[in-house]
Amino acid sequence: MKTNLRFCSRVAIPFLTLLGIGAMQTGCGGNSTAVPPVTTPTPTPTPSSSCTTPPVTITHTASTANAPQLVFLDTSKYPQALCNDGTPAAYVLRPGAGAAANRWIISLPEGGYCYDQASCSSRAADSPTLVSSAPYQANPSLAFGMGGLMDSNPNNNPDFYDASTVEVLYCSSDVWSGAKASPSAFNPQDPTTWNFQGHAILNAVIADLKASHNFSAATEVMLTGQSAGGLGVFLNVNPVAKLAPPGARFVGFSDADFGNNVNGFDPSGAPPNYTSSNSPPDEIAAKASQILLLWNGSGDPVCSAAAPPDPSSQAACFDTGTLLAPGGTITFPMLVSISEKDTYALGSSGISGNDIQSGNFTTEESGYIAYFASNMRTSLNSTNPNVSIFSPDSFVHVEATDFNLFTKPVTFPNGTITLQQELGSWYKAPCSVQRNIAN
Repeated sequence: MKTNLRFCSRVAIPFLTLLGIGAMQTGCGGNSTAVPPVTTPTPTPTPSSSCTTPPVTITHTASTANAPQLVFLDTSKYPQALCNDGTPAAYVLRPGAGAAANRWIISLPEGGYCYDQASCSSRAADSPTLVSSAPYQANPSLAFGMGGLMDSNPNNNPDFYDASTVEVLYCSSDVWSGAKASPSAFNPQDPTTWNFQGHAILNAVIADLKASHNFSAATEVMLTGQSAGGLGVFLNVNPVAKLAPPGARFVGFSDADFGNNVNGFDPSGAPPNYTSSNSPPDEIAAKASQILLLWNGSGDPVCSAAAPPDPSSQAACFDTGTLLAPGGTITFPMLVSISEKDTYALGSSGISGNDIQSGNFTTEESGYIAYFASNMRTSLNSTNPNVSIFSPDSFVHVEATDFNLFTKPVTFPNGTITLQQELGSWYKAPCSVQRNIAN
């Protein structure tokens, strides 16, 4: 069994998977065909008997949003909040306006990760903003421009355009899970000299928001993330909930990362699934050990504290299906957005990136994709009853911050709805669980 983690970057970087399953370079977003306009009602939600999060009414008193600002953390106050190269971590803050000022969205963006000399050195060379805040210091405009859920245009984002939003810039290369300080001067060719401080960066940002930006007055908090940041949500939702102001309503929304535990694609495999049977346990354990050692990484802390200390057991605390299973360690209301045919997951499993881009698949690829999508549906349906789901069958990856995909109607068995509509409906009443999963 293989656990796939999928990430996408704002710039082209090699795609890697946590447990050593291939590589993928296809682009973010999607190449799905057009979906018909909304013509049918939103599916009727199903109340969850175990959920106690109260509903809210989203009101607006401001017609326009405030301007964003780039904030660099003060390393004298937050000495561990460092990018890979030792530059200070940073975030983009857009203070909320009017009645929405105390509604906070904290977002962890996409950007992949690295785990050895080859992947880290190429990351430093090809994607400097993913290892350093220096490019943002030189050109702050690089930090701005998020769309979808983070859009400040009320026409594009009617529910959250005026909310207080925070994008924590990703420069730790560890899916927000590391706690490793650099022992020496940064060498871009040697990741043992790097900081991997994803956990500390997120904690420091929240502390800084409380100290300087009135986060302590927040009445609503949503932790969200996309791709690598989507995994970061699962790994940090429990500790961030504890850091939220007392009494604040807290929910989590993960986009473009949900583990689909399947074997990889092998065109010479047996039909109809064409899967590879190669998944040596010792190779998986070795890769997990390598990553956890380099990052001093840990998954969901509730899971990690209960798991045996060996790398394979600790690696299970990165597995989204495990964390969201009935009886798992994440019990907050969650919305999970993931395509059944997530392009990065398919690419990491061995489907040709060119074929994903063109939509022209071999018989063997089509068989595997059908198997992959079927298994994804099963995995999503196996999550705990507090989890709402938006899972189209189109070939896409990140949707929540992509303007076109965020507002694109998708037809499900019970109706047609956009991600923007489901997110808004779920946010207002997260205990009314919505499971929109394509056939």
